[in-house]
Amino acid sequence: MNDLTGISREVSRITLIAHQSLNGKIMEVFAGLGVRTLFAENSRCVRQKVNTSFLGIPGLGMEFSDVATEIFRVTVPVAAADAVLCRLIKELELQIPGRGAVFAQELTEITRMDASEISCEGVDDLRLLKDLSLITGIQSKSGSGANLFRVALKLGVGVPVVSIGIGTGIRDRLGLLRVTISPEKELVYLMVPSHDADGLQRLLIEEGHLDRPGGGFLYQTPIRAGIVDPLIRIGRQEHAASIEQIIAAIDDLKKGTAWRKRFFGMESNYDSSGQPVYTHREIGFLCHEGEGDAFVHAAMQAGAEGATIARLRAIRLAGDKKGHSVPCEYGILCVASPLEQQILAALSEVAARREDSEWVLQSQKACSVFAHKRN
Repeated sequence: MNDLTGISREVSRITLIAHQSLNGKIMEVFAGLGVRTLFAENSRCVRQKVNTSFLGIPGLGMEFSDVATEIFRVTVPVAAADAVLCRLIKELELQIPGRGAVFAQELTEITRMDASEISCEGVDDLRLLKDLSLITGIQSKSGSGANLFRVALKLGVGVPVVSIGIGTGIRDRLGLLRVTISPEKELVYLMVPSHDADGLQRLLIEEGHLDRPGGGFLYQTPIRAGIVDPLIRIGRQEHAASIEQIIAAIDDLKKGTAWRKRFFGMESNYDSSGQPVYTHREIGFLCHEGEGDAFVHAAMQAGAEGATIARLRAIRLAGDKKGHSVPCEYGILCVASPLEQQILAALSEVAARREDSEWVLQSQKACSVFAHKRN
């Protein structure tokens, strides 16, 4: 992979999803950990409202509440991942429902940016869930009842986090049909128990009508460890704790989510030893705003079908530019595993021509990839 092979490293990417009111505290905690650059993306957390009928009886309606959140991402050494998670959970009080979620994923990273020297001495060893998967859905922003986040809440899958991106590649190849598909995409993220991920994904495909032209794209990536936000519904409740809070408490006692398995006999993407079969790779790139098109073009020339680009901010937490924020673009591609090396090589060639070192390439395992295919 040309001269960039030597700067490839195995890391854990920490993804923190939290209410915007916590931004100041989040910056303080990450800076205290030794993080130099933090990437932030605007998003929203969607919850279902519990309404009270004229008889005073709480009931579920089809109304939804959007809460402004931020998605923060940073990579740390693999050995430090659990300690960083525990520090974030403790300092930000993420055990309290509604404050947010955090998780770590292992991936390969290629960049010339300096790695952060993480300091996590004296961190409490909290109970982290180890049997989670991340379902990522990319769907045209239609505003219809078939939106993935609505389906997820209806099914009780979890708290969906939604951000906005722009789709490139696939839409441009649809001819006249492309005018019916918006280039603006909703990226929906769902943390779910690994043992139910396939079953939940099938329900999302069926209920969300992803099996139709332009319906969307769905896949799974593994989570090393994390903690979920159990507050799926808001509003008046009859009891001291909601069912979601009770489930979260039992997860903590059982040290996992296996006790609440919902689907049986649906592990079609697992091998004989019970491990997922990863047939794809999620490849991502980070670059300055306006430079994403060059990376997308190179990836498509190497065999990728398209990409989704979201806008981020690179926030400096240390050094001469401490406190500065730089507009960036974050591109996501999901490709078959045999294409990984040639696409990374093509992206690396674009990066190597850059005069600055502020770019990042990342790759991680993916499975259960679904997209509508025309006959």
